[in-house]
Amino acid sequence: MKIKQLFNQEQLERVVALVTWFFVAVSALYYAIMQYTVSHWRTGTALVLFVMFALGFVAATKPQQARTSKGGVVLAAMYLVTVASFFVLPYVYLAIFLVIWSALLPYVFRFRRCLLLSLPLAIPLGLAHHIYWQQNYALLTATLFWTFNLFAMMMSNTAIKERQARERADLLNRQLIAAQQLIRQAGKQDERLRIARNIHDVLGHHLTALSINLQVASHKCEGIGQQEAKTHVDRCYALAKLLLSDVREAVTDMREQAPFDFQEAVEALFEGITRPRLHLCIQPDLRVENVKLADVLLRAIQEGLTNVIRHTRSDDFYVELKAQEGNYILSMQDIQAPPKTTELTSKNDTITPGNGLTGMLERVTSVAGSMQSGFNDKGFYIHIQVSESV
Repeated sequence: MKIKQLFNQEQLERVVALVTWFFVAVSALYYAIMQYTVSHWRTGTALVLFVMFALGFVAATKPQQARTSKGGVVLAAMYLVTVASFFVLPYVYLAIFLVIWSALLPYVFRFRRCLLLSLPLAIPLGLAHHIYWQQNYALLTATLFWTFNLFAMMMSNTAIKERQARERADLLNRQLIAAQQLIRQAGKQDERLRIARNIHDVLGHHLTALSINLQVASHKCEGIGQQEAKTHVDRCYALAKLLLSDVREAVTDMREQAPFDFQEAVEALFEGITRPRLHLCIQPDLRVENVKLADVLLRAIQEGLTNVIRHTRSDDFYVELKAQEGNYILSMQDIQAPPKTTELTSKNDTITPGNGLTGMLERVTSVAGSMQSGFNDKGFYIHIQVSESV
């Protein structure tokens, strides 16, 4: 089995960083035991600091931790732990922890700020080994590790830009798919209506004229005493009326069956997406005949999918669309694991809508609809209601 099948890119990066931490920490503890013994305070303190750094790394790399106040606090704690380790053990390669930390910095702060902070944040390494440990070439070593820190920051920033570019391309692709589905479904609808009109205008009118002529022929046969001929004419007249009724019924059915196939359109949006899994529930007799409403609903589902992919790690996405009391009701729910705690679902929890949710709300209000969104005990939900009569 390939590594990519076991881990995604972010998980692989975390594993590599933790493996690096493990080897640095274990080797440093080994040398500390050899130099100071197991019971020495430096060995115990170093062990505590190393474990704290690892816990901080795991917390800092949690999904949605980037560019939040909590993410900044965790990184600040990791930095203090790293600097403290410089004064506990004299091993200069502990600065590798600072390289790992620097790789996380662009996920929390803007890259320009990271560059400005890189030099002053690298100074404690040089001071610790030059003044406290009285080591030769300490300042040169600190300068070299500062360049490593810059390299780690630049690589992380490049990875962030690449991911954002992929997300933009994926968003544009799904917008294109949604537009294609609308155009295709609208084309089907127009073709059905065109055929229905042609059948009604041509075949329907001809059958009506035939019925009238047969009725006239029946009266004439009755007037000249041609009873046998009248019987055949009446039979043809009855068949013509039956055929005209069938044509009208077929035209009505074609008009009623012209609405959008929402099931097919939504499934096309999720085609080729491995996460999240789609759980789609569309009312069987649901008909969306208004192209503008179909566009609003389909683009809302597309934006909901984008939010799940970009801002959560949810594996399941539930979409329900139904008609109730003259309204279309669209409900979307992602399942986040672990579920949101009461802290996130409290009444005091505020959500700052981004461009996606703002655009969704604008489209919904343009058709006199309403939208609600927020966190519940399962994850994030979006509830949209629009009138069928728009």
